[in-house]
Amino acid sequence: MKKQNSKTIYLGLSAGFALLAALITYLVGANDTLPLGIDLTLQQAFINMRVDILTPFMKVVTHSTDTITIVILCAVLVLVPMTRLKVGLPLTAAALINMGIYKAMKHIFLRARPDVVYHLVEQGGYAFPSGHSATSMLVYGLLFYLIGKYCNNQKLKVLLQAICGILVLTVGPSRLYVGVHWATDVMAGWCVGAAVLMATVYIIERFGKKNESI
Repeated sequence: MKKQNSKTIYLGLSAGFALLAALITYLVGANDTLPLGIDLTLQQAFINMRVDILTPFMKVVTHSTDTITIVILCAVLVLVPMTRLKVGLPLTAAALINMGIYKAMKHIFLRARPDVVYHLVEQGGYAFPSGHSATSMLVYGLLFYLIGKYCNNQKLKVLLQAICGILVLTVGPSRLYVGVHWATDVMAGWCVGAAVLMATVYIIERFGKKNESI
């Protein structure tokens, strides 16, 4: 019964994050995709945070969720027999679904990015929602879960989960720091990624085999 309740919680969380994404989407759409007050306030706050010692770190963090980075990561996990079924395939499938959702939203809303004068990295396309934020939440969040589920080496588990956790928390803010997104882009991206993440965890818990270390 306890196990069943935890599965229900994952579904509830998925629905909750989807509703939050819908609310943010409504607010952005109702404002004709122009930046909201919170967008302008946080944009200035992150610009004021810029210092030479922090900028290289933020650039590395923001590139950790570039499309090529995620493609290479998924390809490696799929090609390695040890991780293919339990990690590579579910991660790749979830990442593709996640990308399909946020790409569709981008082309529906066509929101412009902040002025290029604020950009610290080259970035094209539309702003809403933040694909990097959605991908970091989904990919590194799912890796955090899968590492905890299957990794039997305690020290390695702690190290890998720490890296994943840091990326989940920092990629979104890094997009504001490098000036290529509004805050509501990042918030919506996080919610989209979290909704797909929770749904994926539910499917794994519901239909996956019992824990086996890799």
